[in-house]
Amino acid sequence: MNKYTTSGRRAVQAKSMKEAAEVFANRAARDEFGGAGYCRTCTLGSWSQDNALGEFSAFIGRSTGRNETTGHNINFTVRRA
Repeated sequence: MNKYTTSGRRAVQAKSMKEAAEVFANRAARDEFGGAGYCRTCTLGSWSQDNALGEFSAFIGRSTGRNETTGHNINFTVRRA
């Protein structure tokens, strides 16, 4: 397990950078949308050659009905500590 950080969030221990990014995106969703907030998708857009840094995009939001979600995209950088 490695430790990962991103701007404005506490560091997390995770098996991969992708797993850490999903944790950070879910935290951002809960901060913005309350307990019902979640991350729908989280994708890695680019990364450093040594895999110590990655740029992610995620759709965060909350459910507004059956098969409906309201929210928006966020972009953030994850770094291996």
